[in-house]
Amino acid sequence: MQRILDKSCNLAVWKRSKTIDCSSLLNIDLENVRVRVPSGNPEKLLQRELDRCGFPKSVARACLAEDIMDLCQLFGEMIPHPKIEVRIELVTGNSCWKFHSDYVEMRLITTYIGRGTQWVDQNDTDRIADGLEPLHINELEPGDVGLFKGKLKTNQPVIHRSPPIEGTGEKRLLLVLNPAEG
Repeated sequence: MQRILDKSCNLAVWKRSKTIDCSSLLNIDLENVRVRVPSGNPEKLLQRELDRCGFPKSVARACLAEDIMDLCQLFGEMIPHPKIEVRIELVTGNSCWKFHSDYVEMRLITTYIGRGTQWVDQNDTDRIADGLEPLHINELEPGDVGLFKGKLKTNQPVIHRSPPIEGTGEKRLLLVLNPAEG
């Protein structure tokens, strides 16, 4: 993951060997989480927001929260910011399904359940700009962690999207970390 600090690297992927089993959370009516936490100590605010959004106290929640706190620490090492915005979303439709780049310095994305974020190699960005389909689409596996540089960090941000899942019945549990202002 340290490679993301190289100027020439715009995407780093950590292929983790184990995934977090939080499938039991899909059967519960949960609100999406969006909270700003201190990068050095996110636990108190994260736990309070998980309570507020209906995440029941369970082994699945504890594993999820522990992983998020570890990823906040990793993200804080990559892009020092006093606060990190944590988003946990249950996606059931086409969310951000068009290829795009983000207006951030860097974004950490991992999918706990369902298909992972898709991205294209640099040679396909011109095709997308011309309104054509890319020749090759890469996709993170569940549990993989991607660090994506955005428009505020590079002139060649990673072009990516959420996989289109509208009408498939598929659900995705997604974590996004961004540097938070203020």
